[in-house]
Amino acid sequence: MFNIKVNSVNLFLFFIIFIWCLGILAEFLLNLFPSLFYIFPFLKYNYSIVCHTQSEKLFTYFGYHTLVCSRCTGIYFGSLISIILIIFGFEKSISTKQLLIFSIPLFLDVIFTTLNAYPYIHLLSLVTGLLLGSIGFSYIHKLILNLLIKQKG
Repeated sequence: MFNIKVNSVNLFLFFIIFIWCLGILAEFLLNLFPSLFYIFPFLKYNYSIVCHTQSEKLFTYFGYHTLVCSRCTGIYFGSLISIILIIFGFEKSISTKQLLIFSIPLFLDVIFTTLNAYPYIHLLSLVTGLLLGSIGFSYIHKLILNLLIKQKG
């Protein structure tokens, strides 16, 4: 009985994260779906709440931009990759210590770019975001499941 609930929770989380990641690509998707034009200002505003959206830190492709910076794009797509792996049974329990260790590259990248030790590198920010997003989501996912178990028991 609990497996059905866990599977439905995983599918719900996948759906939410997938829609969020699609929204990040809204400016790219406007070419395919022109009707997105009507909700684009709403999307742009909502993504600006969770990211600084500085134009020089956004991914740009053929003149179109993501709605969040490269680092945030990595975090959200890392979460998407993580929930897909969890759905297919590749779940690993992440400890708080592991979470902290895997967050170090992202924090160092933020510190060094802020101090102008090196310029903002989109690919590096994406990779550090993917790392933290995937590990961080796995950690949060386990917390969500533990809450559900406590509610059931």
